[in-house]
Amino acid sequence: MPFNIWEITGLKGNIPCRVVMEEHSFECRLVPKGGGTYWIPVNKSIASSLLQEREIKTSLEPILSLSRINHDSPYSKELPVRKIDSIQEIPIQQGLCGQCCVAMLAGVSLEKVISVMGRGRASWSKILETLDYYGISYAGKAVYPRGGSFLLPQCCIVNHHNVFLLWYKGAFWGVQNVDYSKIISYIEIFL
Repeated sequence: MPFNIWEITGLKGNIPCRVVMEEHSFECRLVPKGGGTYWIPVNKSIASSLLQEREIKTSLEPILSLSRINHDSPYSKELPVRKIDSIQEIPIQQGLCGQCCVAMLAGVSLEKVISVMGRGRASWSKILETLDYYGISYAGKAVYPRGGSFLLPQCCIVNHHNVFLLWYKGAFWGVQNVDYSKIISYIEIFL
């Protein structure tokens, strides 16, 4: 969707929005692709019901946060699940990498995170919604290092060749032997 949301809202990065496409209404995070262009992530059931041969009537409204996961959270940014001052390591499991990262940050069991987030493949959107649920603060946009040298912040979730990993105070947690050249992006977690 070519639309420079920055000019309208002053927001950058993955923007939480309420979207209406034809008769379908849903919440998502717009994915910035550069130059004022955003992707609207659409699930398969909605996409398959839309006629691809014509223009699709779409409207969107920026919102403060997504409510699919965090609508009944007992936590908030002011009262998070905990202050992150240490990490209890959980090995990154195939198919549950995002859930493992959130569990380590929240200091709760992997099973508790799965009950909030589900077992499905993690996406940035699902991870950020779950961080919101636990009241864990993070940067408003992802950083894409695009090769070259870079320094990771004290704490962040890293997309490493489409596997999410946790970086905390100088080390990756739950994995070994990380190839830094395969880091696609990261989002800083505020301590």
